[in-house]
Amino acid sequence: MSDGITWVAEENHPLPGGYCVILARGLGPEDLVHRLVPDEQPRPTGPRTQEAFEDELKELLRATGRHYPMAGVRYGSVGDLSFAIGRGQWELALGRHDTPVIWYGDVHTYELYYFTEHPNVPEPHFRYSHDGSVRLCFDIDTDEAPYLFDVDGDDAALVADMDSAGEVTPAFELLEQRFGLTLPKELILTGELPAAIIKGA
Repeated sequence: MSDGITWVAEENHPLPGGYCVILARGLGPEDLVHRLVPDEQPRPTGPRTQEAFEDELKELLRATGRHYPMAGVRYGSVGDLSFAIGRGQWELALGRHDTPVIWYGDVHTYELYYFTEHPNVPEPHFRYSHDGSVRLCFDIDTDEAPYLFDVDGDDAALVADMDSAGEVTPAFELLEQRFGLTLPKELILTGELPAAIIKGA
């Protein structure tokens, strides 16, 4: 049974501080991580639980005394989807306006962002891109109209449904159904996944 993605948007925020979730089809998980930092070399740390990786990033930041982002990702795959989960100060390295272009080639990418600790909390944000261009880009649970790019029939219908969804969880359900998105909940929350430092290493 698929875990889907609605658990990511639960009210108690199972991913501390919010979430930075990047999924891709047509790209392996290691390649996805490399595309996230095209000008740097990710530093693998080996398999880590979510808690252990957070602690490691905080300790590295304290030890260096640096003032620039110390960010990393835990990553893996489920079915035909690769995924990367931003950790540490991900919002300073992989924020919704800062993530580099990763969707070139015949690659589909799906990005979900929500930073709960910002003083002016932005709305949960979704972006779908394919083959070198952004197709859909919008804030979830907002009265603002979504940005539409190269929208086909299915995506145009999705936009109409999202507009009437009203809340984040129903919106995530629509995204889950439309794009076949899923993430392994227990593995991400309590298990070990490969991890890499992508900023501040």
